[in-house]
Amino acid sequence: MNRLRIFKIIFFTMIFLGVMEVAWAQEQAQDFLDQGRKFLNAGRYLQAAKSYKQAILLQPNLEPAYLGLKRAYERLTYWKQIDEAHRLLKDLSPDDAVGHYGLGLLYFEKGDYGYAQDECLFLQKLDPALAQRLNGANQQRR
Repeated sequence: MNRLRIFKIIFFTMIFLGVMEVAWAQEQAQDFLDQGRKFLNAGRYLQAAKSYKQAILLQPNLEPAYLGLKRAYERLTYWKQIDEAHRLLKDLSPDDAVGHYGLGLLYFEKGDYGYAQDECLFLQKLDPALAQRLNGANQQRR
């Protein structure tokens, strides 16, 4: 009987510690997210990107961190990283019309018109008005 009691104590202690660790990681991720926003607003884009990456490491499904990371990379014009951040954001929210719009704009900006058109066609299913805006932006760039 004592062994069962000891097992229960150990088991519930481990569960409690696991919950505490998750809560700590979420709090830390939020702190890094807030720090990234401050850096981004201050024009310190490289530091912002580092803060957003830390937030993502602690909480991989923290969508605002991916969006902030994308914005920091846009300011730094890191095309490869911008593309990666967009794709990760799109994977988290595949039906996010604004995300597809941003990815389409990115492709137009880079001159990848085939990929941009693919995003525009997909966006047509999600939000036809936004797809029309994307096409208009494409016409202005060319």
